[in-house]
Amino acid sequence: MTKTEALNWIKDKTNDELYSHCIGTQEMAVKLAGVFNVNEYKAMIAGLLHDCAKKLSDKELISYANSFGIELDEVRIFQPGLLHAPVGAKLVETELQITDNEILHAIEVHNTGSRGMTKLDKILYLADATEHNRDYPNVERIRDISLAGDIDKALLVVIEMKIRRVLDKKYLLHPMSVEARNDVLRRCNYWVELS
Repeated sequence: MTKTEALNWIKDKTNDELYSHCIGTQEMAVKLAGVFNVNEYKAMIAGLLHDCAKKLSDKELISYANSFGIELDEVRIFQPGLLHAPVGAKLVETELQITDNEILHAIEVHNTGSRGMTKLDKILYLADATEHNRDYPNVERIRDISLAGDIDKALLVVIEMKIRRVLDKKYLLHPMSVEARNDVLRRCNYWVELS
């Protein structure tokens, strides 16, 4: 698949704001792939296509999940928006015939993370949170950490930030996010303070 084909497909699946986010995520994913010695093409495709199901309604996400055989755990039943990642991975596979498991898995876990994340999984997770359109406290510091060469340190910062945001909003926390955080923390064995 060429970049132009991916751009045309994602443009049809998004609005202007989300399309801009996908472009920004793709650009950051390619930068991070260079830093962490990961295939830049895979990072580019995953970054561009990761939010292809983001604009689907809750009803549509549940319908797609059922048709694709995606598990509807209790958190995703209560918060169907979380399904946009695994549904998106299946749409990329079925509509674009992309069968690369690394790309598909990175898209599938880009919003929750998971235990045993690959470098491409981590890059997409980080790129999604730090692309140039993102504007929140400490985002510049998080970008610096992400580009500095310690992927697990950067990942831990972003996972914990996202978990805090979920808790602050009183949303259900998906167990995959807890597993991702604990897995990274066990590997790097340190805490990261932003301030």
